[in-house]
Amino acid sequence: MFESNLEDQASSLFKSIAIEDYNSRLKALLIEIYSLYEQMIDDKIVVPKHEDKITEILVDDYLVKLVDYSFKREKKNNRGLIDIYIIEDFSEAKPEFLIECKVLNSKNLRGEKGKNAEYIKNGIYRFLSEQYFSYNNLYTNAMIGYIVDELDMEENIDNLNFVSNNTIGKLVNIIQEITIEESNIYKSIYRTIQDKNFILYHLMMDFSRNVR
Repeated sequence: MFESNLEDQASSLFKSIAIEDYNSRLKALLIEIYSLYEQMIDDKIVVPKHEDKITEILVDDYLVKLVDYSFKREKKNNRGLIDIYIIEDFSEAKPEFLIECKVLNSKNLRGEKGKNAEYIKNGIYRFLSEQYFSYNNLYTNAMIGYIVDELDMEENIDNLNFVSNNTIGKLVNIIQEITIEESNIYKSIYRTIQDKNFILYHLMMDFSRNVR
């Protein structure tokens, strides 16, 4: 479900909600999102190697099936545009969730330039530097990696952690590298330059056989 007044809602949302409850709600949502990605694959949806185009198909054609949530793409957030902005509609607290999306390919996997580096520097670090932030001050958000080339998933998680340690690891304390949390969900934890603990969950969506 889309709402035109999500920005107006944000200022009055987020009553008392425990971080553990928020994180469990976000993980439950991510499980539903991953299930809809799997439906995209089953439907043999062909996508371009373009972040915004994949996000458009994912949100407009599939995530809208999640009737208990409101979605907005490319929502202005602090000093940037967040790819997917979500409000949970079925509870009184109405927490918001922010998801940033990045394309991942097979080039320059451990370099400081390339899609893995962009995932770290233009994705993860934008949360840690508060270029993106949640009004609820719970410091937990999520990212989605759109894999458009054939990659070994676990090897590329190692590559992402290598790049992370060699780039943003010089600016923030990486408490936990990107690590599998549960089926299809990865998790990383940081101590930011503002001296705050920040949790990021990660979904990796393999579109390598569905690209044009």
